[in-house]
Order: sequence, then C-alpha cells, then structure tokens
Amino acid sequence: MTGNEPPQQRVSPAPQATRQETGDAAFTLYQALDEAGLGDIYPILDDGKDVPSIKLHGIDAEQATRLGHLVRKGMDESYSLAEELRRALLAHGLDGFPVPQVCGAKIALGEVSIPTADRLACVLGAPSGPELDEAPDWPESSEVFDRLKAALKATDVGVFVDMWLHSYCRRCEGDPAIELGSIKVDIARRFVKALENAARP
Repeated sequence: MTGNEPPQQRVSPAPQATRQETGDAAFTLYQALDEAGLGDIYPILDDGKDVPSIKLHGIDAEQATRLGHLVRKGMDESYSLAEELRRALLAHGLDGFPVPQVCGAKIALGEVSIPTADRLACVLGAPSGPELDEAPDWPESSEVFDRLKAALKATDVGVFVDMWLHSYCRRCEGDPAIELGSIKVDIARRFVKALENAARP
C-alpha cells in the first residue's frame, strides 16, 4: 500500500435465520397454503445442515399444479399491469418498444432504439429534438438519452428506472440503443398513468 488507498471495509455477512425463526416461517407458509386450500402440502423444517431451511416434501403432480396456479394468481396484478403498459405504449405508436415482461416482483422494460426513445421522450413531454440521422451516432444518441431521462424523471418515474446507453458497435454492427431496467409494480403503474395522461398522436 502507498498510504493513499482508502482503508478496506470489512463486510459483515448477512445474519442467518435461527432454527426457531425458520420453523416459524415454515408454519406461516403452511397457514397460507392451508387458507388457499392447499393444506395437504406440508412445509418441513430441515435443520440437518449448518443453515436451517424449509423443504416441501412429497408434492405430487396435482399439488404442484395447484401450487403453481396459486403463485401465478398472486402475480395477476403484475401480469395485468404489464399488459396495460404494453397497450399504453402502442396507443402512442411506440410499437418499437419491447413487450414488458414480468420478472419476479418487477416488470422488465428492455432495450429501445434511439428513434423509439426519442418518440417516447416527446410523448412524455420533452421538446422535440433535431431530426435524427438514419443511424444516429454517439452525440445524437447521448442527447436522446438525456432527454428521455429528464422526461421520465419529470413524470416521477425516471428516478426509479436504471438506464444505459449502448453506442454503435462496429464489431457486431449493432445500432445504438438505450436499455431500460426493471421497475417495481407501483412504478409501472405510474408509468402507465403518465402515458395515459399524455396527448395521443
């Protein structure tokens, strides 16, 4: 060390659940399954390892199907909202926007072309920018990125959306694009509302 490096911080490992906590969690899961009509599925505490865990033993095909249906039913809101977002984007002619996908507790937005990002920024209230070249280069792409980021932020959505600008790639001849990360369900709802409140073409 030269003396200029910042001191290394020791990261403490996340605390592990105790046997009692894991057992309580297994019982809570059983209660939820029982209330949903799946009381014949028994979560079992497995503390034969260093870290106690919960296993579902002896699930047959019928039980697995019912459990899968229950999980999907609990995600109905996410799937419904992803479809609402898709329709709201199409209503503004943004057919170049990828279909929003449910990914766990979030909705993945995906990668958009620079022209599509430019149109989305305008839909959300950004002033029109200069006409884009057929294959926008870095300065134009960067300007569109900034405009879209500001437009999303103005709708109280952008601060919750991770964004990355991918420049033109000579190796793969890929056009520049803007990648939008995944957003939580409540943020997706705000996005839908912002699109619905925007003036239609």
